[in-house]
Amino acid sequence: AQAIAAVSGKNDKVALVSAYLRTLADDDLAAATRFFTGNPFAVREERTLAVGGRTIVAAAQAAWGIGAGELSAGYRATGDLGAALGPLVRPTVDLGLFREVLSPARLKALLDEIADASGKSAGRKRILLCERILGACSDGLEATYVIKIMTGDLRIGLREGLVVDAIAAAFERDPLAVRRAAS
Repeated sequence: AQAIAAVSGKNDKVALVSAYLRTLADDDLAAATRFFTGNPFAVREERTLAVGGRTIVAAAQAAWGIGAGELSAGYRATGDLGAALGPLVRPTVDLGLFREVLSPARLKALLDEIADASGKSAGRKRILLCERILGACSDGLEATYVIKIMTGDLRIGLREGLVVDAIAAAFERDPLAVRRAAS
């Protein structure tokens, strides 16, 4: 995502995405392409995470033990929650026995759980799931883009049409046929 944000040309962005997509296993492919559009769910799914900045901040504070002052300074400097929290990532305290690894498919499964949370304890469940996600982030860059996906604010200059073009390029298919299949 950072490499894609760093280039300005549409063709360059499509080339980077298609090269990445070719490296993915089938279970990660659908999730990754969805995330590159900047939304964790397809519009036709009519689903939302129902997670705001306050929930993500509470999860980050629990997962990484960050203080409000650190976050406030980072947010004032960037105006972006992902960019503000990413540099504050600290290793979680665990023995490594049950450390979760975030692949696109695993992140999608956790986001699905967040979207499905309902009932009296839904808010608490969302915070705990966000904690799991953030605790699984291996470094600040990963955390930055995971948070950007969660907030639907990726800001890397990709539109859904460019992602569709990247899918077509990655698998040597006709872009018009891929567009029809995607709609």
